Amino acid sequence: MRTVVGLFLAAAAGLHCSAPADLPGTSSPELASEGRSSPPDASERATDATQGRRAARVPNQLARPTGDLSSLIAGASTTHVTSTVVDPTTGATYAAGTFVDDVVIGGTVLKSKGDEDVFLLKVDALGTLEWVRAVGSAYAEKEPRVTLSGAEVNLIGMTAGRMDCGTGPLGSWSSATFFLCVFGASDGTSVSGGVFPTGTP
Repeated sequence: MRTVVGLFLAAAAGLHCSAPADLPGTSSPELASEGRSSPPDASERATDATQGRRAARVPNQLARPTGDLSSLIAGASTTHVTSTVVDPTTGATYAAGTFVDDVVIGGTVLKSKGDEDVFLLKVDALGTLEWVRAVGSAYAEKEPRVTLSGAEVNLIGMTAGRMDCGTGPLGSWSSATFFLCVFGASDGTSVSGGVFPTGTP
């Protein structure tokens, strides 16, 4: 349990302290150009160093363009993909985002528990949906991010209510609260979850 909490706090610190621009975008940065005939200038070296720091801060974040997932989602006006990660060994993509009310993803109907909720899905290397899960509370969840850790998928974000990762509502805090939900990467089974205060009123 201490390992899970440590992992979450490290990830949460990056989510809370980094501006959105510091999180991975919709394409992986290329840190070197092929066929270069001259050494990089100072501005290119600075850009490469910044990209390297971003990659080091949030490991495993090989992003997939969110447009690749739009064909799976009905009701895109109230559904937003906020984070993707690609498993480099299988090519599978895990994506997290938010939705309001009901949404249909790959033929599966997800129903919000109240306000804005979070979805997590997995598609294989060919783009075929393998599984999708919905998590949330009666209040709003925000800023979901997904990372890989071995055979598990970690979903973190902010919650304003009693977050449910799939096995029942967790506790709540009076301050702003991070949530962590852990799922099995292969089948999306809920493994564990927790909520942690940010210290912000």
